[in-house]
Amino acid sequence: MNRRSFIRVVGMTTLGVASAGCAGRAPSDARALARPELLVALGDAPVRALGARYRVLTPAERDVDALRDAIVGSRSLRARLVGAASPPIAEMVRDDFQHGRMVLIDGWLFSVTEARQCALYSLLAA
Repeated sequence: MNRRSFIRVVGMTTLGVASAGCAGRAPSDARALARPELLVALGDAPVRALGARYRVLTPAERDVDALRDAIVGSRSLRARLVGAASPPIAEMVRDDFQHGRMVLIDGWLFSVTEARQCALYSLLAA
């Protein structure tokens, strides 16, 4: 095997392992993601209303798949590439506030992650 073939094989293997790690560890279950901490403080009906309002304000994130992908996709690049364990949602929320990723809904300021969780909850809660 020549050097070029070796580098190609190693590169493809590394990419495959990283991809498998990301798929295996990424929090992709929409129901698991749809448990905002705001439920404890606000209750079911207000959280559903906030989620519904967010979906109206953000047309690109109106369905379960788009919301799940948006939450999972907001993880750090390192976590997505090397399959690092996902940070807890609370850490993602804190990071949103620290980096100015917020949304105003009915006079309340929420992190984008919180708003997306509420939107998911509004779609999935029975």
